[in-house]
Amino acid sequence: MPETKPALKQILRDFWRFLLKPTHEDQGHGFSIRLALQLFLALFIIRAVGIILEINGFQPLVLHFTGEALQKQEQVSGNMADFLIGSLLSAPVFEELAYRWGLRFSPLRVAVSLGLIAFYWLPYGGSYSTSIVEVLDDPGFYLMVGMALVVGFTVYALLRISFFAQTIRHWWTRHFAWVFYGSSLLFGFMHIFNVREVTVTVASLAFFITFQQITMGLFNGYVRMRYGFGQAIVQHSLFNLVFVLIHLGEY
Repeated sequence: MPETKPALKQILRDFWRFLLKPTHEDQGHGFSIRLALQLFLALFIIRAVGIILEINGFQPLVLHFTGEALQKQEQVSGNMADFLIGSLLSAPVFEELAYRWGLRFSPLRVAVSLGLIAFYWLPYGGSYSTSIVEVLDDPGFYLMVGMALVVGFTVYALLRISFFAQTIRHWWTRHFAWVFYGSSLLFGFMHIFNVREVTVTVASLAFFITFQQITMGLFNGYVRMRYGFGQAIVQHSLFNLVFVLIHLGEY
């Protein structure tokens, strides 16, 4: 009997149920282009609602407390090939490894994810994933990589100890909602470093400033758990593709 693909309405309804009670349940759907497009359309609808909230509520709120429109960090200059590789390949792969791969507990997955999260939360680490080609000559990049490796190998060594692994796995299963929402918030808040000047006021408004990225984190966490890690990478690439097309249109 052929596998039935979920309809758009089913995806939106299931996503809402998942937000209310995040679980490890896997729907068992294999990868397909049709499913990828349905998921992207669902994210598009969710983002459209988020944009309405942001324009009519969050942006005026941020402007009220900061007194001026927020200035973004300048993008690292480079050729178009580097920009496309960073936006459509390296950022989706490494950011999904950091914030979504480890959602399904295993010593290796959790160690890789925490190591990469440490990398991203070092000074302006988030900017490296979209400019990976250009920063290969930056000494600071290798220092951050070294520190991330220390974190990753330490976590992996600890989780190879049976007592620690069983204890954390038990907590992970019972309190998965904390893991899921914590990962989504960390992913979103990381993008606060896109603001040129991060003041105390800006940091305190991080939820409203990074609302679009938090929404993306929630949806892709759902995609990772329901449809697999590969599908999460594809959705991240499609999410970034919108910005790439806007950037190309400016030329």
